[in-house]
Amino acid sequence: MLKLAPIAKPLALLLCATCLGAGATAGALAQSGTRYRINGQLAPQVQPNPVANQLQAQLRSLKAELESRSRLANLQQAIETALLNNPELASAYAQIQGSQWNLIAVRRQWYPTLNANSNTLPTQTYSTTNGSGPKTYDTTTYTNTTATGLTVTLGWTFFNPSRGPSINAASESLRQQELLFDVSARNLVLSVQQTYFQLQEQRQLISAYDEILANIDRQVQLTEAQFNNGLVGISDVEQIRTTQYSTLSQLIGIYRQLLDTAAQLAQAMALPPGTLVMPADPLRQVGSWNEPLPATIAQALRLREEIQASLAAAASASWSASSLFNSYWPKFSVGANGILDNNNGTSGYPGLAATTTNTTLNWNGGVGLGFSWQLFDGGINAASAQANQALAKQAQDQAASNRLTVTSQVEQAYSAYLTSQLSLQSTNAQTQASRQAVSAVQERFKVGIDTMTAVVQTLNQAIVAANAYATALRVYNTAVASLYRYSARWPEGTQAPLQQRVNSLKQQ
Repeated sequence: MLKLAPIAKPLALLLCATCLGAGATAGALAQSGTRYRINGQLAPQVQPNPVANQLQAQLRSLKAELESRSRLANLQQAIETALLNNPELASAYAQIQGSQWNLIAVRRQWYPTLNANSNTLPTQTYSTTNGSGPKTYDTTTYTNTTATGLTVTLGWTFFNPSRGPSINAASESLRQQELLFDVSARNLVLSVQQTYFQLQEQRQLISAYDEILANIDRQVQLTEAQFNNGLVGISDVEQIRTTQYSTLSQLIGIYRQLLDTAAQLAQAMALPPGTLVMPADPLRQVGSWNEPLPATIAQALRLREEIQASLAAAASASWSASSLFNSYWPKFSVGANGILDNNNGTSGYPGLAATTTNTTLNWNGGVGLGFSWQLFDGGINAASAQANQALAKQAQDQAASNRLTVTSQVEQAYSAYLTSQLSLQSTNAQTQASRQAVSAVQERFKVGIDTMTAVVQTLNQAIVAANAYATALRVYNTAVASLYRYSARWPEGTQAPLQQRVNSLKQQ
């Protein structure tokens, strides 16, 4: 005798679903037949929860507000705007200009010095002579004298052993600042690229979550209708609702990240306050890297400005130490001075117009060779020289540390580049498989073969797959950009706006 009991319930559910149509909507289920009864009593009904719809409406409003405040830009436009406007580059270039003027000041120590002094001293004297004889009389005379002296001194120290090392130290310091300016520019380009890729990832996730959430919304409506018709239990309704709210929470978190990242990109581009930047292009693979790892590392060690800047700092400190040591050597100079005296005198008798004027003009001058030698200063310059040598050693050690850092950066970026290529293939297949799984499980749930737990699991897997694929794309693009940065290569289209910014900063 054939036993039909084990398949009676699934068959009944299948027949019910067949009567309603395999693609029956939640509305059709809600309107089918009479309400479900338990022992003759009407079963409890569930009503749609308005919270989910309200949250989605608020998210749509937030999205519209973001779009109204946002400025669309592709990656090239974002990089150019940042290079042309970011104040960090202006600050870095100001340090270059300061070092340039410091070098000029040190070089001008070779120039001769010229000093001029002028003194004017007015004097007035009165003298009285007492007469004697048959007629006694007194005679009073006065004298006004103005003495003007002009002293001109010319000096030139033509031999100073500390001057040459000082110029070399200033030159190396200038080269260090120029290298650090390139470091700032490269870091700015990479920062813009990373932020832009994050924005693309977040926008793609929002699009994927919207699609998944629409599917979940339909599943919620269907499950609620099935419950009201007695086909599923309340646990199934609450499971799918929980998934709906969880997905909404994740979507809200992505919007928060999108706001933060858009503001960061606007800051890097130095846009007006309140402006946001959104990517004009969708997230996709950008660029590639064809150099092998050993060649990439070799180029990075040869060209990275961080290493060269540390070596320049070491050279500058070493030259400064030499300049201090050389200050103990004698200095030779040549000097010339000239003194011009002009004396104007007026003498006469008070009250009488008749006066006598005398003018005397004198010129004295000389040229000589000077010699100075500081034999002992208490060892102050020697101690300062030792301190600079210690700074030079520290900078050399920093250069060695920079080499290790550069090697590590290249290796990590290269590893991320290789593994992200594999991740793109696996996550792409994962995304397609998760979509098919969601569709299949939902259909099986409609006819009572699969449970709501299976539906929720496949929906969560679809969310994980969407995140994994977007992350793999971002990691790939970031790895390519990082390889350009860490190997000291300028991405295409960056050198022209950078040179334009430098020219504008020179004119300020």
